[in-house]
Amino acid sequence: MASRSIGVIGAGIIGTVTACFLQRDGHDVTLYEREAPGSAASGGNSGVLSPAAVVPVSMPHLLSSVPGWFMDPEAPLTMDWRQAPRLLPWLIAFVRAGREDRVRAISGALAALNGPTLSLLRPLLREAGLESLVVNKGMLYVGAGPEDRLATELRQRSGHIVEFLGPQGLRDLEPALSTEFTHGLFLPETAHTTDPHRLVTSLATHFERNGGKIVIEEVSRLAVDGQAWIEAGEKLHRHDMAVVAAGVWSRRLLGDLGYDVPLVSQRGYHVTFQEPGITLNTVIMPVDAAASIVPMEMGIRIGGTVEFARPGAPANRSRSDARCSHARHALPSLDTARHTVWMGERPCTPDSLPILGRAPRHPQILFAFGHGHQGMIGAAGTAAIIADLVAERTPAIDPQPFASDRFRDPLFRRKSNAADRFSP
Repeated sequence: MASRSIGVIGAGIIGTVTACFLQRDGHDVTLYEREAPGSAASGGNSGVLSPAAVVPVSMPHLLSSVPGWFMDPEAPLTMDWRQAPRLLPWLIAFVRAGREDRVRAISGALAALNGPTLSLLRPLLREAGLESLVVNKGMLYVGAGPEDRLATELRQRSGHIVEFLGPQGLRDLEPALSTEFTHGLFLPETAHTTDPHRLVTSLATHFERNGGKIVIEEVSRLAVDGQAWIEAGEKLHRHDMAVVAAGVWSRRLLGDLGYDVPLVSQRGYHVTFQEPGITLNTVIMPVDAAASIVPMEMGIRIGGTVEFARPGAPANRSRSDARCSHARHALPSLDTARHTVWMGERPCTPDSLPILGRAPRHPQILFAFGHGHQGMIGAAGTAAIIADLVAERTPAIDPQPFASDRFRDPLFRRKSNAADRFSP
C-alpha cells in the first residue's frame, strides 16, 4: 500500500496511538489537537488496561438502581434534570442496550476490541522506551452483589481468569482494604499505567521524533472534496484521509458532513491523594461506588462517577467530595488531606461500544471515538482497526459491531448538505 497523507483529529490516547500505528505503516501523519496531547479526558483517566473489560455500562439490573441513586448525593450517577429532554433519546437507547441479549452481544464485541489491548500496545511501548509506565498488578473487585453474577460470567466466558477471594484472601492481597469487605473477585491479567497523562504526552513525543507533525490549533471544520480537508486555526490542510478521534467534540465536527451521532458527554471526576500514607498492591474496584482506586506515580487516584450536566457547567464539588468519601470507606488508613481534583468529559454512546470505521457516505473519513469509560483500554484495538482499514487489509478485529450504521434513523437522520464539499 502506498504511503498516504492522513490527518488525525484529537491527540488523546485514541488519536495518539492511532497516529503512531499509522506512522509505523509508513504514512505521512499529522495530529491535530486544540490544546496539547493528553490535555482532555485521557490525561485524567484512571489508567486501567484490562483485557477483561467486557462488561457494558447498561446492565439488566441497572434500571432498578437508578431511582435510589438520584436520592443519594454520593451515588455513582447524577443528573441535572433540566437536561433530561435533550438526553431523552440517548437514555432510551441506553436502557434498551441493557437487555440481557443485547448485553451478551455487546460483551462479545468488547472482548474482541479490548482482549488484545496489551499485546497490541506493548510493542509500541517498547519502541518508545515507555514500558515502565505500564505495570501488571491485577485488579480487585470488592462488594459485588448477586446482581453482578452476569458480569462475572461475561468475563469468564471471554476466557479471562477470575479468582474468588474470601476475607483472608482479601487481607493477604491488600492489607490496606477495609475489613467491611468480606469477598472479592481478582483479575490477575489487568495492568494499568502509573501516569496516564505522561503516557499520552510521551507517545506524542515519540510520534514527533519519528517525523510526525502535531498542529496545536482547534479544528473548526471538516469537509470532503475527493480528499479530506481539515480547517484548523485559519488554515486549510489537505489529506488523503482524516481520522476523527476528537472525543465528545467529534459530534460537532461530523455535523459538517451531515451526521448526527448519538454521542453525549458523561462528566467524570477523579481525586488524586498525593501523600496517601499507604501503598496499594493492586487496583481496587469498589462495586457499589462504581469507582476505581489506582496506585500511581503521583499518589493514589480514585476515579469514576457519571454526571449528566449542562454543557460548559462548572465542576460539581459534591461529586469529588463523594469520591473522597468512597476512598476513605474502602481504605480507612488513607490520608486524604493533600489532594488534587480533576473533571473531564467522556464521549459515550448508548451501548458502551465506540463508533469505529469508515463514514457511511465519505470513505475518506474514518471514525474513532465514543469509547466512554474505556478509552485507555480500547486505544490499541481501535488503532489496529483504523490502520488495517487505511491499508485496505482485512481487519484482524472485526469492525462491524462498531459501525456507525448500527444507529439507524432517526439518530442518523440528517442528509448531506453543502458543507460536504467545498473548494479551498
